[in-house]
Amino acid sequence: MPQQPLARVPLSDYLHDWLLGRSAELRPTTLDTYRRMIRLHIVPSLGGLALQDLTPQRLQTWVGELAQTPARGGGSLSPRTVTYAMAVLRTALNDALRLGLLEQNPFTRVRGPRGGRHLAASYTLEEVRRLDAAAADVRLGALFSFLWQTGLRIGEAIALRWQDVDLEHSSLQVLRNAVEVGGRMVLGQPKTAAGLRQIALMPQTVALLRSQRARLCAERLGSVPLVFPSRAGTLLSRRNAARAWTALCEAAGLPHHGLHALRHTNASLQLQAGVGIREIAAHLGHESPALTARVYAHVLEDTRREAARRLGSLLEGTARPGRPA
Repeated sequence: MPQQPLARVPLSDYLHDWLLGRSAELRPTTLDTYRRMIRLHIVPSLGGLALQDLTPQRLQTWVGELAQTPARGGGSLSPRTVTYAMAVLRTALNDALRLGLLEQNPFTRVRGPRGGRHLAASYTLEEVRRLDAAAADVRLGALFSFLWQTGLRIGEAIALRWQDVDLEHSSLQVLRNAVEVGGRMVLGQPKTAAGLRQIALMPQTVALLRSQRARLCAERLGSVPLVFPSRAGTLLSRRNAARAWTALCEAAGLPHHGLHALRHTNASLQLQAGVGIREIAAHLGHESPALTARVYAHVLEDTRREAARRLGSLLEGTARPGRPA
């Protein structure tokens, strides 16, 4: 029986081999996301097609269908998810082109989903005050208050150890990140090189951490190195953290956003307080201030308008008849 030409191999088979080839160079979380995108959003519609049958028209139809796919919790998939799935397939087909399995990448003429710019969800100062009040009597409440006060990613907070915290000098070091791989929490490096950083702590956060240490001692977890461990003293599951966060939002009467909204809240409040973009980028562990400015462009616009309003009020108050304003 003659060997099947490589170009006629079904896309699902090619993607399986492609992931195996890329597994050594991808971060575990990235690899996990690639697998999920391929399993849920690419293979069901396109997996049976051969590589050479992936035309721009067929891929554009797939993008449109994907944008209408029901999402968990109602509504359709977000433009961000659709764009991510497109990026995974585009990358895989670029590699197929490089290997000589395709003459051209059909994605070069495919447009992404329409949709407005995604605004980072965050909470107001009044809302985080309500959050802190509701969190006082909840086991993981200190974690959620800590997240908005520091802007750490949830994985960075879960991985934080007491040896990384200097309460005497009101600072901490971000040295590791906890990620979920195959349903199990493991320790890894921060998301980017810029994620390795030292940040200053507010007095309120120092007090919160002292209370957290006392709580852990009361739970007989005082010898556990983790700042926010599970009840068993192990790495906290992100799923359990998310479940506790949902319950706290309901108890506090807050709109329910994902845990990442607490990180956005810290950045937004810093901008409103007049902290510069470069300082915020370093605090958050962003690779560049340009990324910070892009993510929080809507907050920057609001602060610029407020600055203009205050300047206008100042000029009105200093203007006198017969004197230049």
